[in-house]
Amino acid sequence: MLVEHVLDASEMEHPEPFEISTAILVKLERGEYFRLLHRRIPYPLFEFCKGLSLEYEVKEGDSTAYEIIVYFKEDFNVLKEEGVL
Repeated sequence: MLVEHVLDASEMEHPEPFEISTAILVKLERGEYFRLLHRRIPYPLFEFCKGLSLEYEVKEGDSTAYEIIVYFKEDFNVLKEEGVL
């Protein structure tokens, strides 16, 4: 079973979304993933993810402009099976 961490940053101002997201990501473990809801695409966060060997997918959100899913490569199949990706 996967554990989801969610941050709705759609109303937050810079740099708060980045600071909170990175604090969550450094503690992320296999079997966990991070869902970020944002009004913009957070490109600096993607570089941070690469440094931690984390994968990410960006898609249009339902309640916000973008939904970003950050996860470990090893969890890809489970995330697909559970409809997260």
